[in-house]
Amino acid sequence: MIRRLLGACVGVAVMMTAVACDSSDGTGKGPTDGDVQAPPDDAGTPDAGDGGTDPVPDAGSGDGGTDPVPDGGSGDGGTDPVPDGGGVPTTPEGPWPTDALTDYSSKYGIPKVASVGVDGAHNIWVLDGDRIGVLRADTQKLVWTSQPVGQASLGFGSEPHQLATGSTVICGGKAGEAYVGYLTYDNVPGGQRIAGRGEADFSEERYFEFQKGDMDLVQLNGDGTDIVLREHLYRSVGTSRPSRNEAIGIRNSNDFHYDEDRSVLSCMRVMKGPYEGEVYIGTNHGVTRIRDLEYSSHRHPAWWLLTRTPHPTDPNQEVVKESQRAGFTYGLGYSQAGELLIANDWKIGILPPNKELKWWDREKHEAGIPEGTELSIYRLNTFVDPVNPGPEDRRWEVAPQNRWRGFQQTTDGLYYVAGLGSGLWQFKAEPTRHDPTKSADTDYVRIDGAGTDRYTALAATDDGSLFVGTEGRGLWRLTPQKQLEKVPGVGGSKVQQLVYDPRVTPSALYVLVDGKVYVLRGH
Repeated sequence: MIRRLLGACVGVAVMMTAVACDSSDGTGKGPTDGDVQAPPDDAGTPDAGDGGTDPVPDAGSGDGGTDPVPDGGSGDGGTDPVPDGGGVPTTPEGPWPTDALTDYSSKYGIPKVASVGVDGAHNIWVLDGDRIGVLRADTQKLVWTSQPVGQASLGFGSEPHQLATGSTVICGGKAGEAYVGYLTYDNVPGGQRIAGRGEADFSEERYFEFQKGDMDLVQLNGDGTDIVLREHLYRSVGTSRPSRNEAIGIRNSNDFHYDEDRSVLSCMRVMKGPYEGEVYIGTNHGVTRIRDLEYSSHRHPAWWLLTRTPHPTDPNQEVVKESQRAGFTYGLGYSQAGELLIANDWKIGILPPNKELKWWDREKHEAGIPEGTELSIYRLNTFVDPVNPGPEDRRWEVAPQNRWRGFQQTTDGLYYVAGLGSGLWQFKAEPTRHDPTKSADTDYVRIDGAGTDRYTALAATDDGSLFVGTEGRGLWRLTPQKQLEKVPGVGGSKVQQLVYDPRVTPSALYVLVDGKVYVLRGH
């Protein structure tokens, strides 16, 4: 049933390959993100153009060294060369079964896993705690790590020497490679700003915090019998880097002192268009864009909580404080035009990509940015009005968390957003008259029929369908005729992940439900 609100209209279908590890079930596999918890204030320079008051550091601020980013072979976590991914012949249908529905867990002996991804050669990667596996496309055999690698190599936990408290997500990279996300505690003891080497208050113990959580790039070894670490990502392309671009993990690209993106919660591989193969990750603080080994961090649809405090010297005046709220980012997608779709605990955003990764984290032209440089500027940055009405940027009261988990655009141009407890919504985002580079969200429609308002994932497909994952009622499909129906043959109750791959014909939709992997073809 489609319930009409604020004018209404209807439509469906898109494409994405987003992965999310949601801890709302209390399993302890992710950071706590309950309804009442607010992420900490943004300690670093705010997302450019968000309206914050902290200045963006000038180019090279705090760099501490002049050495260029090392080449792609430096700092490799393993000694084996990058393999060819199995040398799978390129055919329209790809290397896997073309049946309408296949239970891959049963067919290929995949045990229950927490995440699934597909790489550039159609190898299927899976994640199970400290184990990483790949179902090779050439042999159709499952290969596992012989021992924990990368962030898992010292065991999971919060002891000072350990690198992560757990693993979260996996998504495919180039042929024979995959990106693996990890958790750590979000707040750095002593504050988010960490002094660099040679600076006042430098501490090796605090500096080590940079290396916790974040993301590894792993690969099949030379003979395809094991999985090894290629590199723990650290190659920021931003204007601020530590001395010699030291390998210290993902941190803010415009000021390396701030380690705000620490836990990876979601991961999406771009499957088509000029940026195919790039990866976006959602974190405890925002979104990081990755191109092979390099990254730019970060962007986030944010808002500011306003509070009044007494003036320090004049009792007749008050001071208004602005405290940024960014939210955890679980929902990632891309539009039919290839724009990034972001859905965090509070807001949603539409962000067109730009060519130069170095300037992706900037919203406005400023000193140091070459004239004519293309920037990535929000087309939409909003709360979802039917469930979170009020000002978009600044509020005097804490906004309720909607815990958005999926954001897609369908082939008919309509958008869909779904959350844990906030329902499934359809809306339009059309250019405004006064500024065609900005869009207004209108004509919201609530979609009912699945018997729940707790949704975990969305995937729009080329045939006009929208696949809808729920927390307790399995997988559903909103047909092009706008009928919401249960997908037959896919067992289980909690859909953990939907990954759509349009590179093959018929297209493939990977479904992870209750730890089992199913693949639907032909949508």
